[in-house]
Amino acid sequence: MEKEKQIYIGYKPIQLFSRGILAKKLELIGLPLSEAFEFSIKVLNELIKLDKENIPKDQHDEIVYMHLKETYNQKTANEFKAVEKWRESKKPLWIIIAGAIGVGKSTISRTIAGDLGIQHVVGTGVVRDILRKVLSAEIMPELHAPSYSAYESLRPIYSSRYEEVILGFENHSKFVNIGVEAVLSRAATEEVSIVVEGEHLLPAFFDEYFISKPNLLYVTISTPEESLHEENLSAQYTKEKDDLIAHFNDIRKIHEHLISETKIRKLPLIKSERGKNTIVALRKLVVEKIVALVSLE
Repeated sequence: MEKEKQIYIGYKPIQLFSRGILAKKLELIGLPLSEAFEFSIKVLNELIKLDKENIPKDQHDEIVYMHLKETYNQKTANEFKAVEKWRESKKPLWIIIAGAIGVGKSTISRTIAGDLGIQHVVGTGVVRDILRKVLSAEIMPELHAPSYSAYESLRPIYSSRYEEVILGFENHSKFVNIGVEAVLSRAATEEVSIVVEGEHLLPAFFDEYFISKPNLLYVTISTPEESLHEENLSAQYTKEKDDLIAHFNDIRKIHEHLISETKIRKLPLIKSERGKNTIVALRKLVVEKIVALVSLE
């Protein structure tokens, strides 16, 4: 059996051409993975015709661009070029993924980070745990309770006119968001891309300075179907699973509150539904953000 010819892309750094890597890049811009893999074979055949061991990255990208334009359309080709330009520019991209517990934030965050080669993925639970070391339960009892049952720790000074679950959630979350802003400030200083996910990411607590940044994408994930949301919580592999299920109605209240706040701020909202791949919708938003970001240069 004849060994497949090895072709190297670029010079510094040099990379072995991989159909799998190219297929994953094309999946990011909307091609089904199987279709993207077939497309990558066509690109490989075109590269082989050049009869070169080393091919400049810009020449490789131009071949992919032209084939995308001919096979699909100008928009798809332009999106590929924009994403590749962003990868090479090292311009930082910040993706904030909010949503109640059990809507699939962690999975979708890891997936999109992998798509983009983003190494920094931070869950707000980590930020919360750090803050618990600084702020004792005597100073901030709501912070030391779960977000969905923080209302049980509310002090008498708070008015009963407000929905207790939401009041407890907001008191729990507002300090976490300060920590998240510190993480973003650090990312800005180091000029690195980052994905932050968690149930504490209430839009109202974010400074407009961060929300309005052109390199920040803020998305909320929702699960409209209550039975699916409850199934997701039941599938959690954590010692708190029974507690999550017992507080399902409280978690749904937080879920609806996050959606309401997202709509008020006119931020993107993605629905997680049966039979639909949530990551597809997020990839579309991410690519749109990258295209806009690159066009500013």
